[in-house]
Amino acid sequence: MEVISLAEGSSYFRSPESATAAAIAALQNDKTKYGPTEGTLPLRRAIIQKYRADGIELQPEQVLITPGAKQALYNLFTTLLKEDDEVVVPTPAWFGFHELLKYSPAKGIALPTSLSDGYKLTPEMLRGTLTSRTRILLLTNPGNPTGRIYTEEELEALLEVVNDFPNLYLISDEIYDLVTYGRPFTSILSCQGAKAARTIVVNGFSKSFAMSGWRLGFILGPADLVRRCTEFQRATLSGVSLFAQDAAEAVLMAREQELPPMQQVLAKNREFMQKGLEVIPHVPYYLPDGAYYFFPDLSHYLNRTSITGEQLKTTADLCRYLRNCYNLELAPGDSFGAPGHVRMSFAVETHRLQDAMQRLRQGLILLTED
Repeated sequence: MEVISLAEGSSYFRSPESATAAAIAALQNDKTKYGPTEGTLPLRRAIIQKYRADGIELQPEQVLITPGAKQALYNLFTTLLKEDDEVVVPTPAWFGFHELLKYSPAKGIALPTSLSDGYKLTPEMLRGTLTSRTRILLLTNPGNPTGRIYTEEELEALLEVVNDFPNLYLISDEIYDLVTYGRPFTSILSCQGAKAARTIVVNGFSKSFAMSGWRLGFILGPADLVRRCTEFQRATLSGVSLFAQDAAEAVLMAREQELPPMQQVLAKNREFMQKGLEVIPHVPYYLPDGAYYFFPDLSHYLNRTSITGEQLKTTADLCRYLRNCYNLELAPGDSFGAPGHVRMSFAVETHRLQDAMQRLRQGLILLTED
């Protein structure tokens, strides 16, 4: 029985043909030398055009192309943070934020939200967490692992609080902005309350465009901050490969043709995973508005005994049991700030997803209570 992994943070799709064709052409045209650290002007202009379609006006000096969105965050953390600063992260959240902050002088502050409230972050919760030491509020929209999308009204309400703290930057990780299921997505940059000097977007091509291995991200923000991040990148990683940037430019221009086929598969798989969870007793979940994960609560199946006699006390124990006995890999929620939950990707081949949900149901219902 083959191992089926629903734990991955990338989709199974091939990178778009427009991207690979542009990269091959660039290689054949000898675009293998150093390029500008800030990124090629054509790619930055293509990104600006994408945001202009949503009413957001940017200038090329407000865009920095980075080797992936993770590096974009690291550039920002290195540039903005100093000793005793705090970074507030609403949880559940991508575990990579915590890993990046290990290499920062700042302290990460978790701001828990709950499944019972639809992972809603209220202005009151935010105001009660922010202090004079808070330097960054780090949002993820759409959420990973929850799939929640902030409405425009919610973002404006949060910005009202943020704007009462003059030394606070709001970074919105919008890497899944083009992976949505009917609920409208609002970039933080389109909000009336967004302060040009302190509002930043991190985005990239890994998730929406199935280009995780290309390492293509970008920062959108105030020109002075982008310049400082560019200087740091110049001293460490330099610029992204020119042929990869040509690929990114091409896929941006072709997104209306390239994205719908992938989105149709994801929408179908989302529905299938939802139905699969519905037939398993005692598994509450949030129906994701965006991204490609469910984050169900499997707490009901903890403190039970497996078919091998193992005591399943933690989420890691439960995931190990499913891996060892059913060749099914899930991501434990502990690293996302939500013990008892698991992250399950539906960005896999549909036939594997069908098999995976059958294995999950069988694995859980066969557990016996202690």
